[in-house]
Amino acid sequence: MTTRFNHARFIGPIAIIVGLLLLGLATVLYFGATRLDAEARERQETLVRRNVATWIFDTEVALTSWTIWDEAIEKLNNNFDLDWAERNLGKSILGTSSVRSLVVIDGSDKIIYAKTADDFSDHSFLKRGPDALLAAARPLLDLVRVHEHQPKKQGIPAKIAFSRMEVVGDDALLLTASLFQADIGTVVPTTSHAPILISAIPIAGNLQTFFGERFMLDDATVEPAASVTPGRASVEIATAPNGQVQVLSWHADSPAHDLLRQSLPIAAVTLCIFVASCIFAILTSRQALKILLDAERRMRHAATHDFLTGLANRTLVSTEFSRLSQQGPLTIVCIDLDGFKAINDRFGHADGDDVLKQVAERLRAGCGKDDICFRLGGDEFAVMMPRVVEEQAEIRCKQIAALISKPYEVHGTIMTVGASYGISRVLNGEISPDPVFKRADEALYIAKRSNRAVASSFRNEVDLAASSS
Repeated sequence: MTTRFNHARFIGPIAIIVGLLLLGLATVLYFGATRLDAEARERQETLVRRNVATWIFDTEVALTSWTIWDEAIEKLNNNFDLDWAERNLGKSILGTSSVRSLVVIDGSDKIIYAKTADDFSDHSFLKRGPDALLAAARPLLDLVRVHEHQPKKQGIPAKIAFSRMEVVGDDALLLTASLFQADIGTVVPTTSHAPILISAIPIAGNLQTFFGERFMLDDATVEPAASVTPGRASVEIATAPNGQVQVLSWHADSPAHDLLRQSLPIAAVTLCIFVASCIFAILTSRQALKILLDAERRMRHAATHDFLTGLANRTLVSTEFSRLSQQGPLTIVCIDLDGFKAINDRFGHADGDDVLKQVAERLRAGCGKDDICFRLGGDEFAVMMPRVVEEQAEIRCKQIAALISKPYEVHGTIMTVGASYGISRVLNGEISPDPVFKRADEALYIAKRSNRAVASSFRNEVDLAASSS
């Protein structure tokens, strides 16, 4: 009995010490895992928020093809022409973009033109008519009017557009209000307020499916902000008709807690298993961190690259410009496809997307190994050519234009598009890509207007423009 008592006196403190060690380890692991999972959730929320913002921004930029246009000011504001609006807005926008309903209001915010695609006439929201669309977009119109008369830079104006997502029952759509503005300035508005385009893009299926599959989210749900379960990741994305904020929530990855649940039972058995489980936890945590970093890298790539062509998108322009402009001479090329709208009109957007993919492949093939290709939106592309002077860039652009202009085969059908380009080099002291891209855009505009198959000089400082078709 004394031996058993001494044995208990010896084992007891050891058991208590081991127990305290296990308890302390469990506490440290629990709070450490909670912090790691919270940081991972915040990173995922930030990436999703940026992805949504990029998608909306690209949609607003695509609409500038119709809203920043001298002729639109003349035909909608100064001398309203219904036939022009039907042809250049109704048929063109609904036929070549994802917009399925639009409304145009004049300077006094009265509806002067409205059209909804026939295949969406029974949509739960769009069937309410243009007045309902105007009412839903009222907050966006107010924002546009606030920014309408703010000071503007010289040249082609920047877009003035605001968007929001609207949830109606099981349906959702993206509403955008875009101000009509003169581009070259040959037409001056005769009223103090310009017309505004209100567009609606229905989201296929429901929001949780649309964004859940797009961003690879687990158990994605759209619900009121107050209803989100603690611990779930969430991002504000839409507004219900009653004004209630709707958020996209999902089950955030928790690799640290998953690891903790696996390792704690093993650690509780014996001190040896406890030590072994600690080693296992360190090794597997490294693997979990690697998985997290790989997932974050994939999501960051998705946020900075065009999902259709794989080319870099607008979000990388400033970063790459800053990096390359510090390495020596840098030339910017803006490229726009000629005749692409006709392919969408005749063969549909699916075949048009296939052509864009092939154009991107040819653009990569025609560029140098250090060049960076971008898809700016729609059929607009750009290339940054480091350590390349204008003459070399012009030769390379002619080769790229010739390569792009070769026939394409899509589902057994032969299609052709042309390519126009504008070239501008970075001047000494320029730290922002905006003026360089502006000059290249102006050169591109001149090239498209000249419609010539050879290079033509644009003598605004050192810029060049060329067009081939």
